[in-house]
Amino acid sequence: MLTQVEKTQKASEKTDSLFTKKWQEIEKKQKRNANVQKKIDTLYQFFQDNILPEEQEVSALLAQETQHLISFLPKKSFTQWQREELQSWIENNLSTLSQHPFVDRTLFDKVSQEYNDFLVGYAKKINKDHDFEPEEIDYMCSMADEMFNGEKEFTDEELRTFMRDPSIFQQTLREFLAKKAQEKEDIDFDEDEFFQEQKEEEFYSNGSQRYQDQQRAKKQEKLKSLFNSSKLNKFYKILANRLHPDKETNEHLKAEKSELMAKLVAAKKNKDAFTIITMFHQFMPNSEHILFEGDDTELTQALIGLLNEKLHQLDKENQENKCDDGMKSMVWQRFSGRSKKAQQENIDIHMADLEDDKIRFNYYIQEVKTVKLLKEILSERYDERNENMFTQGDFSLDDLADLFR
Repeated sequence: MLTQVEKTQKASEKTDSLFTKKWQEIEKKQKRNANVQKKIDTLYQFFQDNILPEEQEVSALLAQETQHLISFLPKKSFTQWQREELQSWIENNLSTLSQHPFVDRTLFDKVSQEYNDFLVGYAKKINKDHDFEPEEIDYMCSMADEMFNGEKEFTDEELRTFMRDPSIFQQTLREFLAKKAQEKEDIDFDEDEFFQEQKEEEFYSNGSQRYQDQQRAKKQEKLKSLFNSSKLNKFYKILANRLHPDKETNEHLKAEKSELMAKLVAAKKNKDAFTIITMFHQFMPNSEHILFEGDDTELTQALIGLLNEKLHQLDKENQENKCDDGMKSMVWQRFSGRSKKAQQENIDIHMADLEDDKIRFNYYIQEVKTVKLLKEILSERYDERNENMFTQGDFSLDDLADLFR
């Protein structure tokens, strides 16, 4: 009998030790999360105060540069490749602005509309009865053949229509690509073979999945019983007696206990076992041995399971704080470093890049006033790309609007 009592005491002490260890891990990760969140908030505040104004200035200058480039488009002295290079420059700028998280959307819409207005107006200058040269038709035919992978043929009249209004070509290509994508999804497959493979996969996975489902259901059932157990009610009553505001004479402490009591009542109502156990650990640390009184091993495991789940949630919370889709997370991922020095280096490099951008944009806006100088810059841009983007058949819908302008 004495041996059994000693075994029970040792088991209780072991569980109590495990419980304490879990709480220490939870508290450690809670502090870690709080520290990381504080660092994220501090860095974001620095970003708003010091970097965001620079970002907004750069995006505004990029928009101004784009407007400045658009003002050159009506000039008639550009060759075909020069006009294509200029429009490519403008469209790249618009693409950057459209994805820039700090751009003034009203300004972006204004610049985009200016460019679209030019394209529409320029297209109207092409007389609908104008007859294109055979070389132009052949060029359009070869381009269409490459864009449609040789799967679609067009008459000369259709090719002329495309050259007069590139938007029609764009729409035709979009419809073709959409149809191909749908066909890819609808590719016929051997249903017997497919379902046989499915059955084999199910055969090997169902056993493991069934076991996991059973274990999960068993765990949930035990946790459910924990919500309704006399043990949890006992925890609640002990806490209620400890925290009840009517037993407090100090008005400040009474208000504080009123909030704690409301939290405790809500936890009981919502069957939030973890909150009740957390409050028990916090306010009744000398009574934690009560958690493991008796020999209900499964219920004890359920209590430990709650703590393990909390540990998992804390890790997930920490990861989400650093890697979600929000602005704070984006700033953290961009500038944070393994040390304060590394973080400052990231900030300094980015600020230097922004300053370079401002210098470059201001140069194009303020200094490039003549077509002659712009042509020289277009030639440099052309040479840097080594060859015209069309020589490799690297076409995209965004390039088509200016093909025959």
